[in-house]
Amino acid sequence: MKVLVLNGSPKGEKSNTFRITRAFLEGLEEIESCSVNIVNISEKNIEHCRGCFACWTKTPGKCIIRDDMRELIESYVTSDVVIWSFPLYYFGMPSKVKAFLDRMLPTNLPYMSLNKDGTSGHPSRYDLSNQRYVLISTCGFYSTKKNYDALFKQFDILFGDKLSKIICPEGELFHVSQLEGRILEYLSYAKQAGREFGYNSAISSDTKDELGKLLYPPDVFVEMANASWNISEGSMEKRQQQDRSYNFMKQMAAVYNPKSYTKDVLIEIYFTDIDKTYQLFLGREKCTVNTENFVTYTTRIETTFELWKKISEGKVNGAKALMKKQYRVLGDFSIMLKMDGYFGIKSQIPEKKSAGNKTNMTLLLFQWIALWVVLPIDEIWGGVVGIIVCSVIPLLSYKFKLTIYDEISIPLICVLGILAVFGTNPTFLICLSYLIFGFMWILSCWGKIPLTAYYSCNDYNGKDAFENPLFLKTNRILTAAWGVLFLIIAFCTYFLMGSVLSSYTGLVNSIAPAVMGAFTKWFASWYPAKVARG
Repeated sequence: MKVLVLNGSPKGEKSNTFRITRAFLEGLEEIESCSVNIVNISEKNIEHCRGCFACWTKTPGKCIIRDDMRELIESYVTSDVVIWSFPLYYFGMPSKVKAFLDRMLPTNLPYMSLNKDGTSGHPSRYDLSNQRYVLISTCGFYSTKKNYDALFKQFDILFGDKLSKIICPEGELFHVSQLEGRILEYLSYAKQAGREFGYNSAISSDTKDELGKLLYPPDVFVEMANASWNISEGSMEKRQQQDRSYNFMKQMAAVYNPKSYTKDVLIEIYFTDIDKTYQLFLGREKCTVNTENFVTYTTRIETTFELWKKISEGKVNGAKALMKKQYRVLGDFSIMLKMDGYFGIKSQIPEKKSAGNKTNMTLLLFQWIALWVVLPIDEIWGGVVGIIVCSVIPLLSYKFKLTIYDEISIPLICVLGILAVFGTNPTFLICLSYLIFGFMWILSCWGKIPLTAYYSCNDYNGKDAFENPLFLKTNRILTAAWGVLFLIIAFCTYFLMGSVLSSYTGLVNSIAPAVMGAFTKWFASWYPAKVARG
């Protein structure tokens, strides 16, 4: 299949519209073997039509203007699919695209034909009856009504029922990095449209419906759009920066996700380079920006405006910048770990409920605890119980996501259980199990993701937390501490079970993890906050 892409945006392949076109092509190429020719119209030498009609009279089928149109027309008439990709310009197409369309006159014959509906036109010089067309366009409005009417009418006249359309109002949001999750969702439907077009030369009604949905509610979009114009009166640079920061904060408030609400939160942001303070009140229904009458904050962020802007745009990793002490955080640091949930569009997309999408440390601990509890009572039953519990764990994968440590524990405990059934000394097995368990925790600290991080990430945007170096460092310290504790328990258990204090072994082995659990809760809050304070 030969595909001609007429990219009419002056921004070329960096345009918002072309992102949709690229996604459509990816879907199409999954189904069809395609030869794709992408033409950036703005880079081509295309003069305006002179209206001389020489292409009909003196040089039939050929324009007398010697520019890039000769080659482009040849590519056009030999293509199976033509994709028109451009943003809406003043209720129509960009001028260079219109010039291209005007110069298509040589592809028509000069004489008129009378159509059955009473209209007339010029028949095509070439057999294009099997050619299909796709119009992909974005605009800065939130509605196509009275914005695309003229363009749609023109393309319907040109291509009729051979035309498929992907129209994305609010297309300007494609450059807002905070909305990347929603944008990627939209692009996934554009890709699906490409697959369907490859199958049936058409886009299904369901996919059309998804592509027709607004990226954001109209009132919120208008607020973000208005705030995006960094226009301010006055000539003082500082005043301009302050106005820019206010517009930026309004945009930040506009992308607030009410579904992330659990309690009222007040985030205070102080831009040190422009000496400007704002407060964001995160309520049940919306986020508001305050510039005066400040109240006690939940969390305060002290940063330069430029740094915060880059962090919000995804150009700088916020966690890494914090580790480098490029900004500081006061108050409740846990709010920082939830910022993506508050202001990231990703979290506003309902997640598809799939089996086993969350980890659960109970699955890991239950396997080992079952062995530790029953084995001192009866070694045979301890071994049997350990094996039975391990056989049940894989069945729970429909509900929980098993980590590598859940899976490693299964064969380890089964081996220990078999040794117990065959009469191995229970004291030796209990101590050995604590040693194995402790080494598993410690060794995970040398991996990319420490053991505890696999489970605590559930509270911090899932796998996204693995990109946060402060989160990983905190978990690495805690994982090492727990590993050392289990090694100490192994040695203590060996000596206690061989002494007159053997009856207290279970009590000691229960109290120690409980104390460590309290320490973990405190440290997980204290350490990141300490780093954030600088």
